[in-house]
Order: sequence, then structure tokens, then C-alpha cells
Amino acid sequence: MAKLIGLATKTFCATFFVANSVCGAQASGISNDYLGVDQDKDKTIILAQSTKHDKELQKQLDALLEQFIYESQQRQLEGSYVSSQVINSAFDFYGVRYRYGGTSNNGIDCSGLVINAFAQTTVNLPRRSVDMAKVGETIKKDRAQKGDLIFFKTKGSRINHVGIITEVLKDEIKFIHSSTSKGVIVSSTKENYYRSRFVQINRVLEFQSI
Repeated sequence: MAKLIGLATKTFCATFFVANSVCGAQASGISNDYLGVDQDKDKTIILAQSTKHDKELQKQLDALLEQFIYESQQRQLEGSYVSSQVINSAFDFYGVRYRYGGTSNNGIDCSGLVINAFAQTTVNLPRRSVDMAKVGETIKKDRAQKGDLIFFKTKGSRINHVGIITEVLKDEIKFIHSSTSKGVIVSSTKENYYRSRFVQINRVLEFQSI
């Protein structure tokens, strides 16, 4: 993107220079009679050179734009792949009972599930959900994506529960988490319990994190 801005600036400067060059003689007060036919010739040469330069810059801009779009698409594909890996890892614990401080198939808590799901990525997450909520970028609900973390306050005034978003629908977000009553399950923000206790969504996945 910086290259695109730089080339656009060069194009503007080149156009500005040509305009000054063509009008410079008139602006300096030199009469057309004094300049003679050479002035028209100089104008033609300058405009021709400017046109050639503009076309070259446009080609470079088009090439950079194509590259930017391609790389952006690749990052999206990579991000989708990583999110799928994280979600699949979380589902490996589906049905496992809840255990405070647990991190295995013998019992697991909400943050333990997230830690295990992200184990194959380069994302370093703290152990507690309240600290996880400080990692990455806070995202509005309408920008939520699979693999984002979703946080709740189920007790007291601070975040104490976390899940991983598995599906984003028009008016609903589904997430996998370890609940104290049912263990690892998939729940929804449409459920009254979680709708009223929702706090925020964080994006912690980087595109190159696996």
C-alpha cells in the first residue's frame, strides 16, 4: 500500500511539473513573439515526455495493485485455514467434562480449552480468560469471524469466561467453550444467559500463525 501511495504521489508531482514547465515562460512575462515557434515545440516535447512517464507509472500502479489484491486474498485463505485448525482442535475436546484448572481430556476449563486449541499456532495466550481479553484487537459483533475469541462475565464484574467462535450468522454467533454444567459444548449468543453476559470479541489470530 505504501508503494501505491508513493507512485500516486510521483504521478501528481510529474503532472504538476509539466504544467509549470508549459506555463513557466508565460508566467515569467516573456512574450510569445520573443519565444517564437520554439515555445510550441518545447510544449509538445514536454507533454509527450509527460504522457510517456504517466503511462509507465500507471503500469507500475496497476501491477502493484494486482499484487496487493493477490497477497490480500492469500492472507485471507491462510487466515481461514488457521481458524479451521484452531476450531478443529477445540472440537477434539467436545463432550469433555468441565474441571477448574483442567487442560486435558480428563477435564478442562474454558481457558484451558482455548490454550489447547491454539497450541499449534504462534499465538501466545495467557492462562486466564481475563488476561486473554487483553490480547489482540477488540472486534465489533458485526465483524466477528470464525476463530475469534468471545468473552463473558458470568460471575462478578470482570471477565471470567471465554469461548472460540465457530460460526457467524446474521443475528447469531455460535461458539465452542467449556461450560461448568455441561463441559465442552457449542452455545449461541441467542441464548438469554450468554446474550446478557456478553462482553467483547477479540481477534488474536495472525495470518501467519501456523
